[in-house]
Amino acid sequence: QQQYSFVTQWGSEGSESGQFMGQNDVVPSSNGRYVFVPDYENHRIQKFTTNGTYIMEWGSGSESTINGEFDNPHSIDVDMLGNVYVSDKDNHRIQKFTDNGNFIDMWGSEGTGDGQFTHLHGIAVDPQSGDVYATDTENFNVQKFDNNGNFITKWGSEGIAPGQFGSLESLDVDSHGDVYVADYDNNRIQKFSGNGTFITEWGTEGEGTGQFNNPAGVAVDSEDNVYVTDVNNNRIQKFSSDGAFVTSWGSEGEGEGQFLGPEGIDVDSEGNVYVADTGNFRIQVFSTE
Repeated sequence: QQQYSFVTQWGSEGSESGQFMGQNDVVPSSNGRYVFVPDYENHRIQKFTTNGTYIMEWGSGSESTINGEFDNPHSIDVDMLGNVYVSDKDNHRIQKFTDNGNFIDMWGSEGTGDGQFTHLHGIAVDPQSGDVYATDTENFNVQKFDNNGNFITKWGSEGIAPGQFGSLESLDVDSHGDVYVADYDNNRIQKFSGNGTFITEWGTEGEGTGQFNNPAGVAVDSEDNVYVTDVNNNRIQKFSSDGAFVTSWGSEGEGEGQFLGPEGIDVDSEGNVYVADTGNFRIQVFSTE
């Protein structure tokens, strides 16, 4: 079984630079030099080096509807050009920035229609096409946009059948354009084509291998392996792209390699795994080397 070892960590509870209040996600930059963290209750995005050295932040630190500012920024992703996309949850919009926080564009409003959001949660960018996917926890759907915010399609409804969701959190896209969604309350991962056609699912409620106690974060690496934060089991599980279990690590606690309600996760081009260890107010990094 493949082993992941602890590399480094940073962060503590607070509102100073390098501190967090509800960091629900983490993403390395496309060039592998930086890491971006949406700092939920501090209403800002923080940028670090890959070893956790603070570089800069943007967002005023308080709730705001102004372009470039936030009201509970929840999830984050980057495209191949280095642009940063943020799900600005309580402003019901997606914002797009350069990698140093310069505002480029925004789209979305409150509602249940195309391009509208009720509880905007996860966001993911297709690494090939640049299309942007977003999950909505209360509308029980995934919406797909081009990288300028033009609505393409959406799918999903409330339920337990394939293509339905109990409460959906994060999502990510593999090299073939397939989309993996963490169906939090149904304790499963669902896989779809880029247009929303159901492909497969895996997971049941439990503590065993391949089981979940509320899966939240999803990340796909360059070989299309799928990593999931298993929130209330306080562990990370890794699967092949068709859901075959590969490995897992983590337990409840505050030590290195332990977690307290981990939510966000991502993997860089080198295979390093970044975890938003939400309850411990820190980011942890792991590698196989």
